[in-house]
Amino acid sequence: MVALLIGSLSACHKVEYGGQTGKILHKKYDPALNISYSYADSVQTWDTLRMDLDQDGITDLKVYFEYDIPFIQAMNDWQICILSIDNLNITDSNWWGKGIHVYYDSVHPIAVVHSAENGSYYGWLDAYSSVGSDGQQNVIRFYLRETGYCTCLNYPLKWGEK
Repeated sequence: MVALLIGSLSACHKVEYGGQTGKILHKKYDPALNISYSYADSVQTWDTLRMDLDQDGITDLKVYFEYDIPFIQAMNDWQICILSIDNLNITDSNWWGKGIHVYYDSVHPIAVVHSAENGSYYGWLDAYSSVGSDGQQNVIRFYLRETGYCTCLNYPLKWGEK
């Protein structure tokens, strides 16, 4: 398990929407957090990354390897999707699911939603995966560069908004 506190720079930006006041919780990881999957001679090793986007002490998303492809699993009342590059408005997304694969050498805007009684809270991830070698074995890595999460109910968050 990888802790999210190491190497992170946190910031909050105040937002107002529909008579509410909230914050966009933003974290930038420098260097990027990464987990890996290695394989050589039928020996496989892999890591798991747990994320707490709303900072309530409970895991919201879990990243692990399904076979050799990074998989982001949404927990409990959370869902996740990959946004269209042409439309980065998270509230316009309609392909929400409990998990997605992050294929190699591709960067996609990733959105998350946390369902609540009266609506939804939105967030985003800046992540990608790549294939490489450490000289002796093939290694697949998942990198997490930034996260954002808005504490204002139904706020029309855009991917990358801080």
